[in-house]
Amino acid sequence: MDKSRELSCPQACQICGASDLHEVKDFSLLPRITSDCRSFTAGGWLFVCFACGGVQKLPDARWLKEIENIYSNYQTYYQSGGDEQIVFDRVTGTPRRRSDVIIERLVAGNQLGAKGRAIDVGCGNGATLNAMCRVLTEWSFSGYELGNESLPRLSRIPRFEKLYTGTLDAVNGRFDLVTMIHSLEHFPSPSNALMQLLPVVGNGKIFIEVSNIEENPFDILIADHLMHFSPETLSHLMYRCGFEAVTVATDWVPKEISLGARAAQNGVNHVGLGRKAEASAGDKVMARITVYADWLHRMVAGVNRQAHEKNLFGIFGTSIAGTWLASAMEDAVDFFVDEDPNRVGKKHMGKPILHPSQVPQRAKVYFALAPSLARKVATRVQSKKFELVLPPPLQLT
Repeated sequence: MDKSRELSCPQACQICGASDLHEVKDFSLLPRITSDCRSFTAGGWLFVCFACGGVQKLPDARWLKEIENIYSNYQTYYQSGGDEQIVFDRVTGTPRRRSDVIIERLVAGNQLGAKGRAIDVGCGNGATLNAMCRVLTEWSFSGYELGNESLPRLSRIPRFEKLYTGTLDAVNGRFDLVTMIHSLEHFPSPSNALMQLLPVVGNGKIFIEVSNIEENPFDILIADHLMHFSPETLSHLMYRCGFEAVTVATDWVPKEISLGARAAQNGVNHVGLGRKAEASAGDKVMARITVYADWLHRMVAGVNRQAHEKNLFGIFGTSIAGTWLASAMEDAVDFFVDEDPNRVGKKHMGKPILHPSQVPQRAKVYFALAPSLARKVATRVQSKKFELVLPPPLQLT
């Protein structure tokens, strides 16, 4: 860490606007990962707002240059040939596409009409729009992205209208549903993005899906994520930007926040009128994030000891956590293990991706997951053939 830099920061919090940001010690020593699962250098800065508990990086010139480099070669879901990530449905326990789970829950909650127009902000290669198309059979669809590389694929979606590109103010007109599936955390100013979308939402609804920092320690490692939301800080930000939350759930998708909102009914933009956080919010969050950073350091040290023994060594998972851990292991990984049928049989980081049933006898498989989730998954895939290695305890107070 640069000892000449103060641990407090004069920049304003992206959530509440207070100038009370404090740096997380030793975070800058951790290697990072990109949101499209590619290794990235150490050296990032991470801050906690002591006024509201918001966890965030700084949208300074250095960060903007980093994300420019990341997005210049961005490949969505390259591990599965572009197919969307599989998650385990918390209701049925079955593996499903994440967008299918989200759209089904939106429809089941009677939040969408029979007909309408929808736009997915940060639409990527169209995973969410395809899920909408399969269910919302009388809706039309549009997308927004920085560039138009995905336009040929998006144009094949039935009832697709338009891809908006460039800056967010390119989006015009009104939509009955605006979705932001893992995109809000990427914006250099999430509050500006939301306020630009307020007239686009109009009398419709906005739906946001982001990682939940209270359940996912690995999220702080993602270099191109400016924000690391909790249900409270995301709700607070929406309120300040003129929205009121209708649904805030953490049980739709594991480790994620699902928030549905509408424009505040009195039509008043609430910027500057956010709810006051309890005085100890920042202290509590800083303690949690500091524990996360220490736990991640201990994980790297522990897994390197395990991997350099004689047994074959594999990492469970080919997404953010597994890729990050493998990139910190100096080529000591022999294989990856994944339950996603779209990934099994392919290679990741030059190593084969195996189904749990294909793991060689007496091999070790390290579960690169938060401890509570690691225990659940290990129970599901436990085997007498290979040894399961769980991460160290995460000792939160």
